[in-house]
Amino acid sequence: MFTFDGFSQHLNKIGKIEVDDISSLKPYYLENKNNTYKIYYDSLVFDGNTWYDIENGFLTTLELADNKKDKIFRYDNKGQLKATILSDRIINLKISKQGNFIAWYNSENIILINLNSFAVDTLQGSFVYSFVGNEKFIYYNSNDKNIHYENRQIPVDDFPVQFVEFDHKILVCTKNHIYELKQNNLVSRHEFNGTFFDLRIVNDELFFVERREKRKDIEYRLYKTKDFNQIYLVDKSDSY
Repeated sequence: MFTFDGFSQHLNKIGKIEVDDISSLKPYYLENKNNTYKIYYDSLVFDGNTWYDIENGFLTTLELADNKKDKIFRYDNKGQLKATILSDRIINLKISKQGNFIAWYNSENIILINLNSFAVDTLQGSFVYSFVGNEKFIYYNSNDKNIHYENRQIPVDDFPVQFVEFDHKILVCTKNHIYELKQNNLVSRHEFNGTFFDLRIVNDELFFVERREKRKDIEYRLYKTKDFNQIYLVDKSDSY
């Protein structure tokens, strides 16, 4: 069921979800002297040019546009360096909710690391993966065309583009559908007339964008829902 609703979230000029919120100052600042990057937070100093606050410490990364390896730095909550992790590339870095695991795509495989034991798993697959639930890992393997989750393999015909946890459910977004993962089955919760384009969770509501193309015209439609029983159209762009 679709209805039209007023909105505080809206579409920007390229069809992505724009969130109306009050911007806040970052709790740190970045300094670059001759390509030597330092991050200053309170009285602590870290190496890197990207900063993440995690439970029991901090995580920073150093990613530069050169042929040198990217780096991940793991610090404890006193700012002491515990480990340095090297990678050819760090693409789409994901951090689990409690900060005990990280994962990224190195242009060939998914690298999954336990930040407590520093155990490393190298997983074949695509760059589509996420942490859900109690730091559980879900990913899509493009070689066997299966979703891998909790030692289960769930076949999917449509290539997943995003996994998201919403209302204690795992949603699998593909080009044509939003599915709910139930045991070993994918149950369709929404089918697009066009194609999936973007998704965000804001204040316990799910916002998603559908891209519609007709001849040379492209239109983006923004919807929101709390349970998929009612889906509200909250914004749409002019054709481009």
